[in-house]
Amino acid sequence: MRRIALALTLLGLVAASVVAAASADDARTYTIELDNAFGIVDGSEVRVAGVTQGTVTELDVNDAKRAVITAELSGPVSELGEDTICSSQPQSLIAEYFIDCDSRGAPLDPRGSVTDPDIPVEQTRQTVQQDLVQNMLREPFNRRLQLIINEFGTALAGNPDALNAAIRRGAPALRNLRTVLRILGDHNRTIRRLIVDSDEIMARLAERRGDVVRFVQEAGDTAEASADRRAELSRDFEILDDALAELEPTMADLGELAREQTPLLADLRAAGPGLNRLALNLPEFGDSATISLRTLGRTSVVGRRALRAGRRDIRRLRRASLNAPATATPLAALTRDIDDPRRAVEIDRRAGADTGRTGTRPGRRNTMGYTGLEGLLNYLYYQTGAINQFDQVSHLLRVGIWDYAAGPCAKQLTGGKPGDPDFGVPSIDGGRTTNIRRAHPCVSWLGPDQPRLSEPMELPPYHPSVCDEGSNAPELCDPGGAATARSGAGGRGVNRRANDDNGGGNAAVRDFGAFLFED
Repeated sequence: MRRIALALTLLGLVAASVVAAASADDARTYTIELDNAFGIVDGSEVRVAGVTQGTVTELDVNDAKRAVITAELSGPVSELGEDTICSSQPQSLIAEYFIDCDSRGAPLDPRGSVTDPDIPVEQTRQTVQQDLVQNMLREPFNRRLQLIINEFGTALAGNPDALNAAIRRGAPALRNLRTVLRILGDHNRTIRRLIVDSDEIMARLAERRGDVVRFVQEAGDTAEASADRRAELSRDFEILDDALAELEPTMADLGELAREQTPLLADLRAAGPGLNRLALNLPEFGDSATISLRTLGRTSVVGRRALRAGRRDIRRLRRASLNAPATATPLAALTRDIDDPRRAVEIDRRAGADTGRTGTRPGRRNTMGYTGLEGLLNYLYYQTGAINQFDQVSHLLRVGIWDYAAGPCAKQLTGGKPGDPDFGVPSIDGGRTTNIRRAHPCVSWLGPDQPRLSEPMELPPYHPSVCDEGSNAPELCDPGGAATARSGAGGRGVNRRANDDNGGGNAAVRDFGAFLFED
């Protein structure tokens, strides 16, 4: 038994030492500044979040004539923060007071100084002692007024600001009331409007009291139905978080869509007046289109019969269109060539004034001349002006048929080559000439130069397929191909390729002609 008792005693001592060591590890000392320490004594409790964590170990007074208490704390919630609020609270109507602290902010490093307390007076609250109030209430009314004047007069003498701050800290209700009054003062117009609107709303509710009663009754029925389905409603609230979490990506996409469609909506808003006019005019347009649609419907009946009857021709057109690219290619080359200034036959400075072209460019041929297409248009223009007369009365076509098929120009040939008797044009002296200044007046020679008459052609012969039936000018078209071979050796390759293209185009033309004249 003695051994057991000794063992238990040793275990108790070890446990006590462990508890003391643990308590010593988490012990903290804080200093708290108060306006006054009424009811606080050495050993008073200090609570943190309503839990007792220590006691008051010392009371002192600083240079500002305020009480400074020293509190020793230890326990799981004994650590105070930088924004901690402490207040003195009575334990009962007649018991002592205790310090109640509400820890806030980052952990506070205790300094434990009377001149520089850890919790300053701005972070403390003072409770008005109820026993003092009750003692004053026992006095007659005139005595109460005398006590108020004497005590406040003594306190206010030379120290009004400190007393005002102490009263505010000592009566939280007055401080909260002042905050409320300030907020109400800032919103006085809103409150005044609210009172006016409330009167109007109450008047309207009084006029429709039956609806109000019915609303209250229906609200009661709704509450009763909700109570009957509280299990389902509870389940809805439980899964609401999951539904909102799944809805979040959709709402993000919807927000992105709203941002992307903002320019579209702006353009749609700008187009709104036009769309409005279109909507207003659309009925009349629809009425007008009815007649056209009916006519189109009747036409479609005839068109359907025509299409059925034209199936054979459509098939022929389809077959003919197979060779259309071969025809279109040389035709495109021809149109480009006759409209190319570089292919001008002669240089004419009037072309610059008529067309706006500047002439020779560095490294390129002189383009100060009319193209083939421009020459054709010039011929039509000048020929029309040459044979027509216009005055204030009318037009007069000047065409003479006297000596028709007679005279020096009745039979005008330009075939052959230089040295032949029929080469050139009729001359004023008789015979033939290649000089425009000696040509007969009946000669229609435009310009001072004429290809092959007054200047050499310098063109290679055409492809044999162009003149396969022969020609009276072998230097231009040799069906035997000998001249073509010579031109291939020393002529212009561009014209030879063009002749080759023309050969392919002629085949397409022959196919199309066969289609047109087919039985």
